[in-house]
Amino acid sequence: MTISVDGVRADGPTAVLRARSEYQLVLTEHVCAGTRLFAIEGDPTHTPTRYSVQVDWDLHIDIPPGYATEETLDRFYWRFTNHSCEPNAVVCGRDMFALTCIEPWQQITFNYNTTEYDMAEPFDCRCGDDRCEGTVRGFRWLAPAQQRRLEPILASYLRATLGDNVAGGSPPPPIAWATTCR
Repeated sequence: MTISVDGVRADGPTAVLRARSEYQLVLTEHVCAGTRLFAIEGDPTHTPTRYSVQVDWDLHIDIPPGYATEETLDRFYWRFTNHSCEPNAVVCGRDMFALTCIEPWQQITFNYNTTEYDMAEPFDCRCGDDRCEGTVRGFRWLAPAQQRRLEPILASYLRATLGDNVAGGSPPPPIAWATTCR
């Protein structure tokens, strides 16, 4: 099914909206935690960009060059998934999963620090959460306590870096989707 929202096309359960001069990816139907939302499709590259998603050490997925805006909205809509320090989705390999139940027209967000070791273009977070990390620069720039807090939703290649570099204490509790990703 394809629908149109404010002139922006949407396929399946996602839509790209433009609100307050910013694009955001939203769901058009309710999904439960653990639901696979979509695949992150595009060209593999070893060079990170502002819009690529890191999926392994030295491997990122980016949109191929030459796509017009409408084609990007239709095929590479994942590119409009915004950051949140308290996200409702998580990247697992090349797939996006719901971390919590997401209601219709709610924005899909993930924590960029859970996939990006070093951001190509750091930025100041505006999520407004009490535990906001401030400037988003990538996992390597987080304090050990911040790294430990993200452990349950970290990409496996970043989780492997924790070892003895993380502050002591017991590991965070597992979350339901984790068995899908490991």
